[in-house]
Amino acid sequence: MLLGLPQRGIGQAVPSGGAVVREVSLRTDTAVYLLSRNTVDVQGVPTQYFWFRRDDETVELRLYPANPSSTKPLRLRRTPDYQQLDSLTKEEDGGFRTRLRFQNLTTNQFLRLVVEQPSDSVGREPRRQEVALLPLARTSVALRVPDNELFVGEEKVFELTSSNARNVRATGEWVRGPEFDYRLVAEASGMLRLHVLPHQLGPRTLLVKLQTERPTLLAGGRLSYQLPVLRQEFNVKGSRLRFLSPDQRSVTLNELNRRRGVELILDNGRSFDLRRTYRIEDQEEPGGTLIAEVFTRQYLSNDRVLCYLRPYNTHRQTAGYLYIKENDAARYITNLDITPETVVRSVQVLHRGGEWTANLSVSPGEMVDVRLEGEGLQKARLSFEDLPIVPSDSSVRTDARLVYRVLVPVGYAKRKSTIYNLGQPIGHALTIKEFQRPHPLDFVSVGYGVAPGPLPGWAGRCCMTAPFGTWFFSSTPTASTRASSCLASSF
Repeated sequence: MLLGLPQRGIGQAVPSGGAVVREVSLRTDTAVYLLSRNTVDVQGVPTQYFWFRRDDETVELRLYPANPSSTKPLRLRRTPDYQQLDSLTKEEDGGFRTRLRFQNLTTNQFLRLVVEQPSDSVGREPRRQEVALLPLARTSVALRVPDNELFVGEEKVFELTSSNARNVRATGEWVRGPEFDYRLVAEASGMLRLHVLPHQLGPRTLLVKLQTERPTLLAGGRLSYQLPVLRQEFNVKGSRLRFLSPDQRSVTLNELNRRRGVELILDNGRSFDLRRTYRIEDQEEPGGTLIAEVFTRQYLSNDRVLCYLRPYNTHRQTAGYLYIKENDAARYITNLDITPETVVRSVQVLHRGGEWTANLSVSPGEMVDVRLEGEGLQKARLSFEDLPIVPSDSSVRTDARLVYRVLVPVGYAKRKSTIYNLGQPIGHALTIKEFQRPHPLDFVSVGYGVAPGPLPGWAGRCCMTAPFGTWFFSSTPTASTRASSCLASSF
């Protein structure tokens, strides 16, 4: 189909040495577009337009030289905007024909054809003429809402159907309004999704204004990038509390965090005002206990908010949700543990068959249970210097009490084993008793009429009967590194 528009001059595209082509024809599978008839002004430059349906549209190009009697052929300069499928061949009507396959017509800007013709004089640069092209696209967008019920402060996502989704400009930026905020997001699969956030109660009308990447042609040769406004009626009700997930599940309550705050990242609540302080209480109704305050600092690129959390009271997730309030009105809910700083007040040891004792002395080769009592112990990471912790099903782990089963190696070389929390000593240590063991009697031998015989592995007290009497040996153990003494007598 040929669109009859007033013929426009192409003086801006004609080189100083004269025009190279007098006519350019682009033929698609549905229509033929001529430079002499199908042109519009784009920023003061006459531009030949054509309608397309696919990003890789294939067209037939015909170039008609300005001087038909010239024997010099026409050439088409290659550019990344398109792929030339055939060589330029001269037809019977005097034109030069080829086929072009365009690349990314939706996003490719400043599309043009560069036509060259060798000069009549030897050594001179070829004459060149540029023909600007403007792809046009027909695009429709529809919004179907299965449920028109919305809630104040709650974001809802709808799917948009489009005949040419790639041509719809989706910036992902929020468009603010007195009744609604909305934004359009294009997913990797090509799906368009509309995010809507209402502000006012009652029946409301949402007006969505969208733009296209490639324009459409209106009457009078006017170009329009604006799509028809989408209208949708909604019934907006009172707000429902939305859960904001924090990036931390536990915060320590101490004097430093109470004064300076802890960096915390929350989901974007949409109605958050930057650089504003919100109360966090333990109940939805007004007058709850102040657990903490959150100060909104900065929006992040992943649609979250960087905040400062100043804790004032302890809280456990098992005790219920925390409510983020603005002027005593709950806006959002969240949950995290606010626990006191880890403090170990007492350490006790349980020996096998004994009772808990504050005496922290243990013996080499012994397995003992160690009980620690204090505050904030559930998040503690305790370790014993050079002593392995034996897993046990009966181990106790609460916020006020911890029980570990510890094995003391026989060859432990230190007098003390310091107890650490996250690499820092807590001020308590296990004392290792001095290890005592008799020396093997490899230096004692007995002669009983045949030959002397050693007594290896002897320890303690023993006796042996020989033909000439009875020998008695006794050993008195001393320090671990000393040899045992031996006492012998005969009868």
